[in-house]
Amino acid sequence: MEKRNLLENSASFLARKSGQMLNIGKLKLSIANLENEIYNLKAELGDVVYQSYREGSDGSTRIDEICANLAAKDEQLQDMKKQVEELQEK
Repeated sequence: MEKRNLLENSASFLARKSGQMLNIGKLKLSIANLENEIYNLKAELGDVVYQSYREGSDGSTRIDEICANLAAKDEQLQDMKKQVEELQEK
């Protein structure tokens, strides 16, 4: 009977850890995708700034939109990284 409880506890522990590892993997994939989106937004921001310079126009509206989007994505990124840390500590 004692061996059975030990096996059940071990199986339960392994199942819980497997679930945590799966969640960490999903979060890391989401983090990589979000970092790619941030990279692309920064490239777009550079293009808008350069085009504004070349045309002598004021692209501040579009620049503000991109910067706000960047700030929101950066906040999401920090939240996801914190979630990964919390899962790894368990």
